[in-house]
Amino acid sequence: MNATRLHQATAGLVFTAAFVLYLLTVAPTASFWDCGEFIAISHGLQVSHPPGAPFYMLVGRFFSMFAGSTENVAYSINLISVLASAATVLLTHLSIVRLVQHWQPPVAERSWTDHLAALVGGAVGALAFGASDSFWFNATEAEVYAASMFFTALVVWLILKWSEDAALEETRIPGQERHPFGLQANRYLVLIAYMFGLAIGVHLLNLLALFFCALIFYFSEVEREEWTTKQRWIGVFAVGGVSAFVFVLVYPGIVQWLPTLMRKVGSITIPTLVVVGGLAWFIRWTHQRRRLALNLLALSLAAVLIGYSTYALIFIRSAANPPIDENDPENVEAIVSYLKREQYGESGFKLSGPGYDNATQTFVKKSFPRRHSQSPDHIREYQRYSSDADFFFGYQVNYMYWRYFLWQFAGKDSDVQGAPAITGFAAIDRSIPNRMNVRQTPSERKSENTYYALPLLLGLFGMAYHVWRDWRRASAVGLLFLLTGLGIIVFLNQTPFQPRERDYSYVASFFAFALWIGVGATGLVELVAAALRR
Repeated sequence: MNATRLHQATAGLVFTAAFVLYLLTVAPTASFWDCGEFIAISHGLQVSHPPGAPFYMLVGRFFSMFAGSTENVAYSINLISVLASAATVLLTHLSIVRLVQHWQPPVAERSWTDHLAALVGGAVGALAFGASDSFWFNATEAEVYAASMFFTALVVWLILKWSEDAALEETRIPGQERHPFGLQANRYLVLIAYMFGLAIGVHLLNLLALFFCALIFYFSEVEREEWTTKQRWIGVFAVGGVSAFVFVLVYPGIVQWLPTLMRKVGSITIPTLVVVGGLAWFIRWTHQRRRLALNLLALSLAAVLIGYSTYALIFIRSAANPPIDENDPENVEAIVSYLKREQYGESGFKLSGPGYDNATQTFVKKSFPRRHSQSPDHIREYQRYSSDADFFFGYQVNYMYWRYFLWQFAGKDSDVQGAPAITGFAAIDRSIPNRMNVRQTPSERKSENTYYALPLLLGLFGMAYHVWRDWRRASAVGLLFLLTGLGIIVFLNQTPFQPRERDYSYVASFFAFALWIGVGATGLVELVAAALRR
């Protein structure tokens, strides 16, 4: 078997293993929370709670057409998560392999040890992520998070594929200087933008992968080897500013500000025609003037809008007055309110505003207030913390993120809400703080996962090994890990007494760490191989 066939066979086995695992454990009918709603609105093309999930709804309708009878509708729509999650595990494997191959010798010079190291790392990291607590849970029910994670993994793989193809263009035309915005490989960037647009019709979390893509582009096409450290840092901050600008163009630009413009004008059609027409003119103008960077940006924004156009389904179906027609978004005011999620109120994240003060036991104006809710129950809970910083690290970071993170890669005490993370080592587990709930007794544990923190240690080793072998892509993975984990914590600014566990929100962060688990496994193979060659 040659190397190509071996890579294909390994990828096929990883996908099959994940698919069979999820197919054997998928929910046979509707699960708790929003699953029943998503099943119903998908089967009947109806209108869900704001801001809707039109692309998920279209895919769900397609799956339900093969149900055969109404008794199988829920099961058939649950299969979306099964298939999307298995594909995500496959893309995780392929992404790890590409990350590893970046520091390995060129294809013609790779040994069987090189191929084996990449494949072992890809399989270990992908399967570790596939069997992680939160991702596996998402893979078995009709929710948007499995599909959203698929888009995130797809975008990560596409930008790594773009990087590889862009590098190959230089070898095909030796001696000719490339323009980074004039590459044939940039078709992948437009495709990525389209994926972002489609993903908005599932869930907004996928947009955070934009910053990962921006760093990969910067390191591949902008940065130069002869640059000084100062120039590199300036470049990193510059690409951060540009990617933040593009992020704002999409969200809140397209998702929030465009509806606001519709409300002010009193029409949906006029602002839409102005935006689409202006963008079409700008694409033509930049193409004629050979403004390659601006043309790529304009094409990408157009691709986002094309993907985002699935939202028209919400308003078309609402006009038909289906049985489920939440918020009835048929007129301009209702449509804008629906798109902007106004019924939920303002986000908890604020640059400044009222926050609880222990000294006065009242709310005073603060910068970045963490204890912002004025609910009596929440105030009583705030009093348990000495400051906003104590609440942020003690509750929002430790309890609402770090605990979930350790569930995936160290161990989980039980399936009871508030269950702490465990490692399997009694001395360590006794020292784990759990400020919100008491540990369950052995007889009350219904589901205990004990990993002895082996995936955690392998991932930490992989992070260090990745920095050593390829610090540029390691920093991109690190940025993805932080933005989809702590970044979401900062933005959500969660209040105490959440009605359910929120681990599903941070699966993209767990995905990023799983990339390092794969890199860590590759590192072990490479180190052992190097030791044996001595």
